[in-house]
Amino acid sequence: MLFLAGLALFIVVLFMKKSKPEQDAQSYTEQNPNCSEIKIHSKKNDLVECFLNFESASDFPADLKGEDSIYIPMAKFIGERFPEEFPLRVRHVFSFPGKTIDSVGISGKNISIAKGKNSVWRNEKNGCKFPGHCLAMPLKGSVTPQKFTNNNAERDFRNKFYSIGEAPVNAILPGKILKVEQDSLFSVTIYHGENIYSKTSGLNTLSDHAKTGNIVSPDIVLGFLPPQDTAFISVEIIRNGKYELWDKLYPEGRD
Repeated sequence: MLFLAGLALFIVVLFMKKSKPEQDAQSYTEQNPNCSEIKIHSKKNDLVECFLNFESASDFPADLKGEDSIYIPMAKFIGERFPEEFPLRVRHVFSFPGKTIDSVGISGKNISIAKGKNSVWRNEKNGCKFPGHCLAMPLKGSVTPQKFTNNNAERDFRNKFYSIGEAPVNAILPGKILKVEQDSLFSVTIYHGENIYSKTSGLNTLSDHAKTGNIVSPDIVLGFLPPQDTAFISVEIIRNGKYELWDKLYPEGRD
């Protein structure tokens, strides 16, 4: 008889321990009608996912309360800097008990960023810090860039990339083509915003995208290397009027 009573008490206590977080999660869903959609995962450390949709900047709350202060400022930044990304969808994940934030994510038409506990915002596509400039290699499979060795100080900051002949060359960042020049080979000058410019030289032929005024991204080919066993391009990067080395600028967006 005592054994059965003890077993019954154990089952009740176990049920209460398991059901309490789920009750907390259910209470959270009832107290947060602003969530466009809520998912409760009681079997995954009692995670609760809250989804919010913002069709335009006017949908953002004026007064920030609680977890709003974590994601609304970044959502506003994206909406102001990249209005074409609307509608924006926010996903924040809590674990119960304690309402501990596990992660937050914001996605638009092209942008998808996220942050975990005690971490910075990062672009989910490439792992780079957001906001920030995340340089892409101009040549796929290129060796580590090297500086020109020359007494001319300006040429010391022309980063040199090697690859096989006729390999495609891409832009290092999104931007607008300012100038296309031709000497023995072609060069393309691009403005990337935030006072950053690049000039890629050594192109044997140009793609149809390499025209003055066109908007390009690292996914778009600017041109192709000369038909040699090994060929190279040089990339000059100027930020705030000063030449930048690839080895310095490349890690900035990834650390």
